[in-house]
Amino acid sequence: MSPNPENIFTGKAKSPHKPMPAHALTSKLARPLRKLHLTLVASFLASALHAQDAVKAPAEPTFPATEPQAPTSFSDSATVAQFFFGKDNLPDTFYDEVQAWKEQYHIPISIGADHWFHIDRDEHIYGDGYGVPGESGTYYYYIDFDPSLQLESDFASEAGAHVQFRFRDSGDKLRAFYSGEYWFYEAYGYLKTNIGTFKAGQIVTQFGVAWDGTWWEGVPYFDGYKFDPDYGVGWDNEWKFSDHFLLDSVAQFFFASDGVNGSIPGADAESGSGLSEENTGVIRLVPTWKFDQDQSLAWGVSGLYGGIKGASVDPGVDSRRGVWGTDLTYTWKNFSVFGEYIDAYGATNPVRYVSGGPSDHVNSARIGVSYKYGPATFHINYSHGWDHQPRGQQYVFDPGVNFQMAKNIVLYLEYVKWDVTNRYGVTSKFDDGFESIIVWNL
Repeated sequence: MSPNPENIFTGKAKSPHKPMPAHALTSKLARPLRKLHLTLVASFLASALHAQDAVKAPAEPTFPATEPQAPTSFSDSATVAQFFFGKDNLPDTFYDEVQAWKEQYHIPISIGADHWFHIDRDEHIYGDGYGVPGESGTYYYYIDFDPSLQLESDFASEAGAHVQFRFRDSGDKLRAFYSGEYWFYEAYGYLKTNIGTFKAGQIVTQFGVAWDGTWWEGVPYFDGYKFDPDYGVGWDNEWKFSDHFLLDSVAQFFFASDGVNGSIPGADAESGSGLSEENTGVIRLVPTWKFDQDQSLAWGVSGLYGGIKGASVDPGVDSRRGVWGTDLTYTWKNFSVFGEYIDAYGATNPVRYVSGGPSDHVNSARIGVSYKYGPATFHINYSHGWDHQPRGQQYVFDPGVNFQMAKNIVLYLEYVKWDVTNRYGVTSKFDDGFESIIVWNL
């Protein structure tokens, strides 16, 4: 078992004693943003201690006039704050009032952040701390801007835009191939019509199951198929044929990649030097059968085909790639299980992070089981990936639980074991530790 000599997210040597100098912009923001984080945590704790105190009612209350009652059990509670301090608890009430205030004054802005703490399980991989070496500090902060206009038309009902800007506060990039410590994750305009929603701009690729319910995610995410925005156009619609059968459909075309992806260095063309994705089409269909109010079954089929810009200068990279995938999700009340398979053809990177070479066939499979109990959701997720020609393999095992602390605060607690074996049979530990993450928005 050999140690992993590089930080797998950034591609830089791991050196906890030699941090990178902070970017001028993010270094100026770091101190006030950390104060904002401490203030939010302190506010939540203070609200828990003083939630018994009466809250002054607004001039025009938006809640029922009857006195709210505390939930009788943990399973009946929507949030942890509600279970301990009743439906009129201060964190949830404060969030509702802020949202009502923004709606009243037409302020389409939201803010939030992901705060990640890592602890090695039994041997030193990254060390314990706020983030990991090479990716220290707050995982990212974000600002959303969502203006919209209601239309009086027989064809279109709404026009608007969605913009999400992200930034970090430590001087480390989120990934080594990012252009800096701040970036646009999404920036598109949309039009809602009676035949679907049309989008144009920087939009997220809709390939396969969008999210596996964990914070860490699995092999398809690190291979670049999830949370991958690019520049293009898209259309999506939900077709309701009956109360028991629906069909979700997505069609997208991307002219160019934006250099933003969850993939790690060496995963795909977007994370490679001098390479990028272009002229890529994506199609996804998801028929869903609703057997009754408690049970449903969704079967997804996805296809992707596109070009790789810069492949002509590297003999180890193909000029085209093709990917297909299928997934199945069964839901019964608070229980859910899903499985997904992805098959990709075409060498997209000359030095794959798994095999170490230009693997021209990569496939993966993942499965996840979850159960929601009140404000807690328990999960066990496993994903496995295989590289071919040259060979290699990896797996990510991720059991954990997340707690809905308040309406706008989620606490994730996960154990992650991630091993990667290259073409020479050498296994590296990419992670073996405990992750705790606080995600909030306002």
